[in-house]
Amino acid sequence: MIAISLGCGSDSPQKPAEPRGAAADSGSAADGGAAAALAVADSRATDPGSGSGDTAAVAATAIPEDMIGVPGGAFTMGADRVGEGDEQPAHQVTLAPFLLDRTEVTNRAYRKCVEAGVCRERKRPCVKGDRLAPEKQFLGAEQPVSCVSHEDAETYCRWLGRRLPTEAEWEKAARGTDGRRFPWGDEWPDEKRAAFRGRVTRPVGSCPAGAGPYGHLDMAGNVWEWLADHYDPYAYRRETAQQGIPADCDEILRTQDMLRRKGLEGFTGTNPIPKVCDHNLRGGAFNYNAGGLRSSNRVHHPGNWRIIMAGLRCAADWPGGPVE
Repeated sequence: MIAISLGCGSDSPQKPAEPRGAAADSGSAADGGAAAALAVADSRATDPGSGSGDTAAVAATAIPEDMIGVPGGAFTMGADRVGEGDEQPAHQVTLAPFLLDRTEVTNRAYRKCVEAGVCRERKRPCVKGDRLAPEKQFLGAEQPVSCVSHEDAETYCRWLGRRLPTEAEWEKAARGTDGRRFPWGDEWPDEKRAAFRGRVTRPVGSCPAGAGPYGHLDMAGNVWEWLADHYDPYAYRRETAQQGIPADCDEILRTQDMLRRKGLEGFTGTNPIPKVCDHNLRGGAFNYNAGGLRSSNRVHHPGNWRIIMAGLRCAADWPGGPVE
């Protein structure tokens, strides 16, 4: 019998709303976090500069049904007493409102982009090692797509008129404004809250008890999620830290060289200090340990890597969204 990741209890998976084609049509306002966000909406204008690249903007009154709104404002990013050096110090970051997919992108949704001739196929074969389930067990329609590169993830989101979230946006969606350690709070992960410490992914939305502060699902476990910005080990020490903006690639390379010269392996986690400009991933994966699912945990890989543990979810600007 093939072992799978710890269950998520007997709750039925919440089937994700399907993106509506190459240009995301507007649907009814999402429930959960988006509804709450709309309820406190006011007329305060915010700087939309937290977005990255050329992205479509979605009006506050036209939230696609597969997305949830995250209000703008300040939150605590990073941690002072847990994790690696690149997670410190804890600091305040102020963001504009944005939208984020309710769940990770599924194999079914990504397949439509491939069939449209826009996205390339996920890498196959992709599974390596006898500690993981056979590859066919990762290919269910409602399981999260994986084995896609950072560029593949960008291409998919752009096809929908969306974009990848920034690292700061992802962490706010996972932590809210109360600085919680995990998306659901400070309680340690268990089988009802996350798919972790196993051999295979679960269908997205299988762990509703692990929902984040705004209602997003699978922000801990299942697959790591590619993010828009480059990984900067000193991002939280920069002058731009309060805006959630990392250094440019040249400065990042200089910082990484300095860390190596000082023998600070481990500052960036268990992966070696990069020699290129890696990209950020967040959220933990199906094969990860419980402590690694903390929302402040930063992971980095070269953007061209396509691994079974890495997938994505998309974001969009939310002009006129509320500020909390």
